[in-house]
Amino acid sequence: MKTVIKKSFVILSLFALLIFGVSMNAFAANAVEHDALASKFENLAKEMQAKVEEISHKPRSSYFGKNARRNKSHAENKIRKYEKAAAEYTELAAYHHQLAIGQSELDSVASKKKTNSSSNL
Repeated sequence: MKTVIKKSFVILSLFALLIFGVSMNAFAANAVEHDALASKFENLAKEMQAKVEEISHKPRSSYFGKNARRNKSHAENKIRKYEKAAAEYTELAAYHHQLAIGQSELDSVASKKKTNSSSNL
């Protein structure tokens, strides 16, 4: 019963995170917002790596005994899941850094055009 509740909580949390991430992506319109999103995704990637380190450095004594194989595969699956999430967050951070650079270039071109058109008057 507890594992069902834990699994459903984790799944709902991940969906909420996805919805929040999608909504933030849709509203990022300038370079500052893209930089903020990039730093958010970098922080999430660091958190995932910290969880991987935490699980990797747990004492191995819990792997002995009756449920040793199950405990070991459970830990390996969690590590794999966290590493995959960290890689995805790192990719999203790089993507938003690129968008921020592109947006700042567009803003600088737009401001140059604006100053050129006002000086021509």
